[in-house]
Amino acid sequence: MSENRKYYFLKLKDTFFENDSIVLLQALPDGYLYTDLLLKLYLKSLKNNGKLQVNENFPYTPEVIAKLTGHKVELVESALKIFQGLGLVEPCADGTLYMTDIELMVGKSSGEADRKREARSKNKELESEKE
Repeated sequence: MSENRKYYFLKLKDTFFENDSIVLLQALPDGYLYTDLLLKLYLKSLKNNGKLQVNENFPYTPEVIAKLTGHKVELVESALKIFQGLGLVEPCADGTLYMTDIELMVGKSSGEADRKREARSKNKELESEKE
């Protein structure tokens, strides 16, 4: 029996690390830890349309983020302030944090879609070989 689960992925432009916000972020003390945390937060927010929340009633707190990402609470708290200052994260009215550029980075697929895509690719290769 085939498994057809949906999965999400993060698409980064090849210029991601050249973005002014990321360059400034990495220039700070602990900047590379901030970048690591930012990428982890992007990944954590994929299934919730950019919102950092365990479920509808439970937004991520700095303590939860620290536990889930393996960073210290102090680093998470300072990083969130910096992310907000750079416009990378916005607080929502309900206390949830929203990753602002996530719509530009999200890809969604399923096992069945991947199989179809691969089959089409193989068919195109076979057609081009016949010509």
